[in-house]
Amino acid sequence: MVENDKSNKSKLRSKNHNRDNDSVVHAILTKDTSRKEEKDKPDGSLRGSSKHRKRNTFHQILLNKLVGPPEMAHATAILDYQLNWVDKGIEFLTDNKDFCVVGVIGGQGVGKSTIASMFAGARPTGARRSYMFWPQSRDVRESGVNQTCGLYMAVSTERFIFLDSQPMLSHSLLDSIMYGDRGFMSDTLGPDAQVEMQSLQLLTFLLSVCHVIVVVSDWAVDPALPRLLKTAEMLLPSKNNTDFKQNLPHLVFVYNFSSSIDFGKQKEHKDTLKELMKDSKLCDGEPSVFWLPDNKLPVRGATPPPPQYLQYQGHPSFQSCFEKLRNKVFALPRASIASHPLTEKTWFHFAARTWDSFHKCQQLIEYGKLLQS
Repeated sequence: MVENDKSNKSKLRSKNHNRDNDSVVHAILTKDTSRKEEKDKPDGSLRGSSKHRKRNTFHQILLNKLVGPPEMAHATAILDYQLNWVDKGIEFLTDNKDFCVVGVIGGQGVGKSTIASMFAGARPTGARRSYMFWPQSRDVRESGVNQTCGLYMAVSTERFIFLDSQPMLSHSLLDSIMYGDRGFMSDTLGPDAQVEMQSLQLLTFLLSVCHVIVVVSDWAVDPALPRLLKTAEMLLPSKNNTDFKQNLPHLVFVYNFSSSIDFGKQKEHKDTLKELMKDSKLCDGEPSVFWLPDNKLPVRGATPPPPQYLQYQGHPSFQSCFEKLRNKVFALPRASIASHPLTEKTWFHFAARTWDSFHKCQQLIEYGKLLQS
């Protein structure tokens, strides 16, 4: 009897042990299942966390819009030295619709990059290394080559987009083409025709994407620039093209490095320019002309002379002349560039499409053949 009681007790213990094990396994399974159901089921706390994540994302987007794009320390290229489009500049643009595009063109060594940098906020007496667009250094000037190759873009805090172009009809570019460093369009064109076609392509592009174009020359009236402007106007896309809207930009002519004699001959210079541009729609009526004296920076370490020893220069200071020019350029009305409203970013895409279309423009190709014949 005692042995039977022991065997029954051992069987009962084993059953209880198995039952305990089953309950533990059941608890683990039900716990895992409940966790899985909590993941699948849109619980209130989980919904709250997803809302919290969405709220954080919304706040981040709003903060990015309030902070805006990064500020530019120096200009960035949108056309490289081979005139290929570069997409890097779009990161500095926003979805703002109230913007103005100002292009700066001119010959070699006339001060285009310096004037463009001052438009972007540089001070006339500031250090050249702080300029948005690199000015021509002494080594570059003495070697006879151009500083700017392609097209550079800078954006100011007032949402002005400045474009600084390589020189028009550049003799250093002609030298590079003659020695095979840079080619353009077709090998059938001669070097001089290639230089003119490259200048025309850049100029027609700027006429299509800018609100204002500042034409810079040195102290003398250069008849080559008005002729190039009228040729580029002739080669613009026709009005039948729905991508383009022929609202021509405003032209502002600037004579840099002007002396006191040039300031005394303003009427003669303006009449000559008016005669050169009389057949163009780019200048309706009186042309906007400004004269800038040579901006001679003080020598580092030199003591400025006292006011009683300052001589009369025969013209206002560079700072006052440039202030008038800057106010005029910034106050000009902004006609719509495309057939639909543009933001800064959509303008950038529009400019890329415009440049690509000018690579295949039949009018430019036919004009190049005409130059060669």
